[in-house]
Amino acid sequence: MPREIQQLVNSPMLWMITLMSIALVLGMAAYFLVKSIKVAKSIGVTKEQISITVKTAGISAVAPSIVIAVGMISLLVMVGAPTALLRLSVVGNVGHELQSVGIAADAFGTTASAATLTPGIFQTTVFLMAFGCIGYLVIPALLCTKMIRKISGKDATVATIISTAAILGCYAYVDAPYILKMDASTVALAGGFAVMLLLQAIQKRTRKKWLLEWGLLISMAAGMCLGLFV
Repeated sequence: MPREIQQLVNSPMLWMITLMSIALVLGMAAYFLVKSIKVAKSIGVTKEQISITVKTAGISAVAPSIVIAVGMISLLVMVGAPTALLRLSVVGNVGHELQSVGIAADAFGTTASAATLTPGIFQTTVFLMAFGCIGYLVIPALLCTKMIRKISGKDATVATIISTAAILGCYAYVDAPYILKMDASTVALAGGFAVMLLLQAIQKRTRKKWLLEWGLLISMAAGMCLGLFV
């Protein structure tokens, strides 16, 4: 990467924006955590259940974070450390960010690499990264709550059904392509699912609390290992 491009992609201004954004997200996470715990206690959720939920969420975030860290290495080479850190620690995903680099480079008639990076390609890449995530950030914030209230009215049961259906729909949308491929990714998905069911059955019989906390991480790791061996 040319020296002037290195100075551009690692400029102090970009670092300042990145650190401010990360601080904002950490502050929001702390606020929602405290708020959630207060609400949980108010509706009768025990301290033990809250503790298990927090531990499970933290542990289950380990495996996806490893994947993101590996993807960040590729992105870091292309767009520099602050942009890669901002996009993968605050918003966005590895696939979308790398695709943005490829589209920007293609628009300038070249291939995506550190050696061919220019200020124009970098600016276009950052624009595509930001523009591509507007939909799933702005639309839910502005419309989801109003839509649920409009459909369910004052019936909390209907709102619960809609929320549950939305979550199932999201999982189905993400999982369906891997199921239809019928390749190693299908084996990884099916294997992880089977391991999770097995762990749940074992937990119900043995009442081992650590299975509630580590079950998701174990099932994800097992699914990835099965996919590698196919």
